Amino acid sequence: MATPSDVQRQDVCGLRIDICVEFDRSGLNYAKLCDAFVQHRTATDATTISTLVPRDAEIVTLITTATETFVLFPEASGNSLFMVRPSFSARHIVGADSVAHGWLYRDRRQRTHVAVFDASRLKGVDLRAQSALQRHTSVHAQLNALPTNTSIHYHWSGHEEHCMRPFHHMKLGFDLCCIARLPDDLAVASPGMQRVLPCLLVADGDLRPPRIVLPRPR
Repeated sequence: MATPSDVQRQDVCGLRIDICVEFDRSGLNYAKLCDAFVQHRTATDATTISTLVPRDAEIVTLITTATETFVLFPEASGNSLFMVRPSFSARHIVGADSVAHGWLYRDRRQRTHVAVFDASRLKGVDLRAQSALQRHTSVHAQLNALPTNTSIHYHWSGHEEHCMRPFHHMKLGFDLCCIARLPDDLAVASPGMQRVLPCLLVADGDLRPPRIVLPRPR
């Protein structure tokens, strides 16, 4: 039986292309989503740039040229890329000569999307040395005006404190898994996107960070 990941990939992937020359994946691949969770601390993490993670989502990279769009998966190796199906062409959305990163997921109506939340390159401009906030501002300016019911669209991100309330209250077309922090600098190797425990919704609509209690050493 096909997994959610299999179905999503079938929806977006077209022909597999083997590149005849080697290319640097370090400038294309994005940090993987970590398995472990960290705790949100209001005093230090409020302005960290974070994003909402759809359930069963995986991170993909869209690469555009003057004529085509390719998709790259984080665990891919070698010199192979997939051309996207026509409905996932991104040249008219992020511009040619771009490297954009987003969540590949299916919404509650079982429609597949690529929701872009970050970018290493936009319209030929290298963004990897910029901060997460600067990159987010560029992605927002490029994609925010587009409708969210299309195959490729902007994905809501922002300061971590502002991600907590939407996790409970925002009416979204997909199920949420968690909150994740964007790497602050894409020019250096990242250990991965940190998963953040969402705050608990308590009396009167207040939000309270949950406590992570470590087991006592034996």
